[in-house]
Amino acid sequence: MQIRGGATSPAAELARAIYAHTLDEVRGDRLTRRHVSMDGAVLRLGPHRYALDGIGAIRAVAIGKAAVGMARAAGDALGEKLGPGLAVTKLGAGEAVPGVRVLEAAHPAPDASSLAAGMAVAEAVAGSRTGDLTICLLSGGASALAELPVDGVALEDLAHVTMALMRGGAAIDDLNAVRGCLSSLKRGGLARLAAPAQVVCLVLSDVLGNPLGVIGSGPCFGAGARPDAARDALRRHGVWDGCPASVRARLERAPTLSPPVAEARHVIVCDIDTALTAAADAARALGLRPLVVTNRLVGEADEAGRRLGDLARELLDPASRGGYDCLILGGETTVTVRGTGLGGRCQVAAAAAAGVLRGTEGLAVLAAGTDGTDGPTDAAGGLVDGQTALRAEERGLDLEQRLTESDSYHWLQGAGGLIRTGPTHSNVNDLHLVVAALRR
Repeated sequence: MQIRGGATSPAAELARAIYAHTLDEVRGDRLTRRHVSMDGAVLRLGPHRYALDGIGAIRAVAIGKAAVGMARAAGDALGEKLGPGLAVTKLGAGEAVPGVRVLEAAHPAPDASSLAAGMAVAEAVAGSRTGDLTICLLSGGASALAELPVDGVALEDLAHVTMALMRGGAAIDDLNAVRGCLSSLKRGGLARLAAPAQVVCLVLSDVLGNPLGVIGSGPCFGAGARPDAARDALRRHGVWDGCPASVRARLERAPTLSPPVAEARHVIVCDIDTALTAAADAARALGLRPLVVTNRLVGEADEAGRRLGDLARELLDPASRGGYDCLILGGETTVTVRGTGLGGRCQVAAAAAAGVLRGTEGLAVLAAGTDGTDGPTDAAGGLVDGQTALRAEERGLDLEQRLTESDSYHWLQGAGGLIRTGPTHSNVNDLHLVVAALRR
């Protein structure tokens, strides 16, 4: 994976190399091949085995930012045993896959392309019979990419609520609790549409702790949607009073809007821990001494970024760094949007870290999404060092002003701190690296 842009100091180059290796290790196609295979007349899906002579039609539906790679790997493994497949991925990430219809749709807010994709998903599993098998290949981003609003709720209303929650700094749990009540595909909706076929869902998780009802809003997870949880989330984030009337009416109904479904089998093929392990392996191969600090970095992105900067400065002191010169953190922070600028949570964290690193030597901080996109931008995140803030000041860019305006993108762009990858065909939360390239 080629990483373009960002700081170029020795410490930054080490961070860039670690990030590139990690992205290669968490690709959807690579990971799916480890979990889908044929052994004679037996199909293996993770730990589950299926005798092909006992199965009717086999369908595959892939939804998410890793959909293309996952669908390709499944098709390679099953060959002619797999019926026509469908893959729904983010705009700009589509690629031709033999035997698979590939659709691109909007993210993070659904639009007409998401509705078309949702209809295609429903059509792909229509007509399923007892004895058939539906393989759902699920990855992050699925909630917005394929959408079928429930009766009485317009797509525009669903999109409005989605963006209001995001601007209010809502975490993915709250966001998907609301989506699950407003969509026919969420909270077991896909499994209901595929009934009476067996359903196996292979999951590339982008949610900390891997809660099956939250990843992609749980299209194959049997629990019904909970309006009480959705109402609570909307109220806590100050969105309830501004909700469209159709949304409020839907959420004020009975405690459970959708019935549970027969339990689908779920297999987690990758999550943030996979990425953290790959990053640590890459760091060791480069001669560094890494420490995985946490897989649950959460909270406001600017606060997390300043903490990353503080951790980096601690590495300057041999007595405090405990022999480590590379700190690895995974997670997903949030951003409460207060201005009209452009940026994403990783860009905010990187910019805030750059302010703390200002003028230091031998240190770098990387904050980037494993999906290659950070917020509504073309960048994956930021890679900064001690020169980044100084360069921004030379160009008249005020860090605190830009953070207040929610404009980390243009601050990093002017300071040379943005990094770009293009589509990674993965999505397992965000990677944060603190690297010291010091004389030993």
